[in-house]
Amino acid sequence: MNIIFLTHSSDQGHRFRVEQYFPLLWDHKIEPLWQPLPNSIRDRFSIYEKLPQFNIVCIQRRLLSPIEFLWVRKRSKKILFDLDDAIMYRSSRSLRPHSFSRRFKFRWMVKRSDAVIAGNRFLWEEVRKVDPTKEVFILPTPLDLNAYPEKKEVHYSDDVMIGWIGTKGNLRYLETLEPVFKTLASQFPRVKLKVVSNGHFESRYLPTINKGWVLEEENQDLISFDIGLMPLEDNLWSRGKCSLKIIQYLSVGLPVVCSPVGMNQEIIHPGVNGFWAKTEEEWVEGLGGLIQNPELRREMGLRGIETVKEGYSLEVNFYKLLKILERVEQGALVP
Repeated sequence: MNIIFLTHSSDQGHRFRVEQYFPLLWDHKIEPLWQPLPNSIRDRFSIYEKLPQFNIVCIQRRLLSPIEFLWVRKRSKKILFDLDDAIMYRSSRSLRPHSFSRRFKFRWMVKRSDAVIAGNRFLWEEVRKVDPTKEVFILPTPLDLNAYPEKKEVHYSDDVMIGWIGTKGNLRYLETLEPVFKTLASQFPRVKLKVVSNGHFESRYLPTINKGWVLEEENQDLISFDIGLMPLEDNLWSRGKCSLKIIQYLSVGLPVVCSPVGMNQEIIHPGVNGFWAKTEEEWVEGLGGLIQNPELRREMGLRGIETVKEGYSLEVNFYKLLKILERVEQGALVP
């Protein structure tokens, strides 16, 4: 079997959703090809001419116009549509989440794909709204634990590092926590904030360390944190997120305090591997409890590693993907 993954050319989604599967696919005699789609329509159509060579065409997080998708459909033996974001809506930066063009393209592609992979339950439900008979598989965005071999060694001191990792477009979520940081600064003067990103954030209340994201340094950056943060707004776009940030935190043994939005609620079990926080008081309570109690951080961190091993590791989810590919390639889908 061979499969081509058509992806965005301008983001890092393919790193976790596509490329990290390749060594395991090769081991199982499956030949994958990652193909970012260029901006030029002419260049994209030259790529589409090669699609008949592949058993499966996987369109990852792309919305194509009806004409373009019909061109792909005509040249593809099987089409697998993979979603790990709420691309049927505008991003949370928009004041109007609903988009006629996005929804139209999404419906068009769902109805004409052979099967759909959804990164979480919310996205699964969005697909089923379009076509209740469509074969939809839930496959979370996994993490290769071998890429994060070093785990957090909890230290017993008053110096605690609260950490956040992400792209500059999401730094605005940290701004919403400034009242929380103000309270924490008054209660715990030796607490710091570390931000690993391609952008810059400076808290007005907590000493802030900004570190540029570098792939080779990601493991070290994560274990430099003592507590992982994931604040989110509760909106349609956020509910579609696959919570990769949380999975990264947990993979190295960090407890997490997060907004109970979308998949965050599935991964974080309050009091077990982290805490949910909606209000300023809940953020202060969750972070404050972890700051004061290193043993609690250690226990939750160990449980977090187990959470990833059991449900979000590359190895576990690869075999789910393998079964999906076999079913799609063989046509063994719901009529």
